[in-house]
Amino acid sequence: MSWHEAVVKVGDTRLSGVINDCLLQIPYVEDLGKSINVNGKDRNIESFMVDHRDNILKIVLAKASLKKEKSDDKPTKRSD
Repeated sequence: MSWHEAVVKVGDTRLSGVINDCLLQIPYVEDLGKSINVNGKDRNIESFMVDHRDNILKIVLAKASLKKEKSDDKPTKRSD
C-alpha cells in the first residue's frame, strides 16, 4: 500500500498527515487522547511513538471500529 494524505482532528486542532492502512504520521501534538478523527472517521489509537528528529507522531491505529457492536453469539457458517 502507498501513503495517502489525511486530514486529522485531535480535539479542536486540525492537522495534515499521511496514512498507510493503519499507520498514521502527523506533526507532534501534546494531548493525543485515546482516539482521533481521520478523514471524518473516529479511530482508536493502538500505540504511538514520538520521532524527535522530525518532531512527528507515528501512530498505529486499531482496526476495530469505535461502534459498540454486539455479538449474536452464533457461530459463522462455514462451507465444507
